[in-house]
Amino acid sequence: MKKCKILIVDDIPTNVTLISTIIKKKLDAYSDTALSGEEALKKIESFNPDIIILDLMMPGVDGLAATRIIRSMSREDAKTIPIIAMTANAFSEDRLRAVEAGMNEHLSKPLESTVIIKTIAKYLKEE
Repeated sequence: MKKCKILIVDDIPTNVTLISTIIKKKLDAYSDTALSGEEALKKIESFNPDIIILDLMMPGVDGLAATRIIRSMSREDAKTIPIIAMTANAFSEDRLRAVEAGMNEHLSKPLESTVIIKTIAKYLKEE
């Protein structure tokens, strides 16, 4: 089985480092990071991730806009690649906006390592 590739996107470097560390310790997966929605859109083409973990609130292209762009790409997996939202906004309307944009999951910050791993594992089993 090939190693899973996970793209972690957040404008706060500490968050991407934390999630990358959790993934390296708990999963047999590669990870790459981006600090903006714009950078994430470029990295998707070069890194070719199996799962994207995407912060909703970033300057410029935020997580919702990035998800809409990803879902409209001509990539074969554009409609199906799992996109996991992470945000401090945990209200039901925030979850609804994430789903409407095309995200598969919505995780609330602060993120717990067990929740991150269980959520990623759910999508690894589906592959």
